[in-house]
Amino acid sequence: MPTDALVLSSAILAVVLVVSAVGKLRSPRASAEAFRDLRVPAPLSGRRLVAALPWAEIVLAVALVLVGGPLGVVATVAALVLFTAYLWLVVRALGFDVPVDCACFGEFAPGRITRRTVVRYGWLVALAVLAVGTSAQGSSVAGRLIDGRAPWWWVAGAVAAAVTVHLVVGRSTPAEEHHEQAALVEEEGEYLRVRTPALPVTLGDGTTTTLRRLSGTRPQLLVYVSETCGSCWEVIEAVPGWREQLPQLDVRIVVHADPESSGLASTQEPLSVHDAEGLLYETFDLRTPSAVLLGADGLLAGGPVIGSVAVPEFVADVRAELVEALS
Repeated sequence: MPTDALVLSSAILAVVLVVSAVGKLRSPRASAEAFRDLRVPAPLSGRRLVAALPWAEIVLAVALVLVGGPLGVVATVAALVLFTAYLWLVVRALGFDVPVDCACFGEFAPGRITRRTVVRYGWLVALAVLAVGTSAQGSSVAGRLIDGRAPWWWVAGAVAAAVTVHLVVGRSTPAEEHHEQAALVEEEGEYLRVRTPALPVTLGDGTTTTLRRLSGTRPQLLVYVSETCGSCWEVIEAVPGWREQLPQLDVRIVVHADPESSGLASTQEPLSVHDAEGLLYETFDLRTPSAVLLGADGLLAGGPVIGSVAVPEFVADVRAELVEALS
């Protein structure tokens, strides 16, 4: 019985794979951006491979539960290889010069990669090792449940525990958070403006100032990006066009690095902004790419918004409001 109980490892991995696949299918762009930000090797990050990954996870999940014998061993080894690859990617990402967002589970578990992420994937790798061992005994998970060798009540208990943990510690998806924020704005009737923090920053020419002083005479559209963020480059390349479209304000690139160590540093107006200490990053809970609009009246005028889709949409909204104000 103890050995048969270990088939729970395959069942748990199957559930994880299904959740991962559904999250990726519901948020394909986030998954594609995660591949770029994690710097997945080019042969493994093609558009077709990224699109096929969730379907492969579903097939693998089904195989973990229904397939026994030599093919069952192949399925569990494939799961071990997959989760080991995920573990390698997140461990490597911790060494990048900027924090990286992980969308390994699509919209169900967005957030920055931390040591906790490493622990998560280390645990899944350990489960995969157990699954390989139990699959070598021949029978599938479904077969053991049907013939009574596997403790089906343990499976039910594991599912109940997983649901409880999700309900207790799980958080809203980005879409749900967006709808909640939209409802709050609609109820209050306007964007809640707060005072621009007097955070110290360094400009591209090496001079220092604060965000509040920077926006003292002209509105500032700050675009937070990183050279090593794959999803940032579309935003970076769009900045010159936004400056032409928005002559009423300064569009500035902001990076989490000193002017001397950044290839995005600019000594021409509008100078780049350098948040080497990460104070702006932490205060606004930013990720890359993101954007925030500072008003010339010392108050936040919009944002922050996060993501390679949200930032251009935000800029378009700002431009539309300026055009309407001038008409």
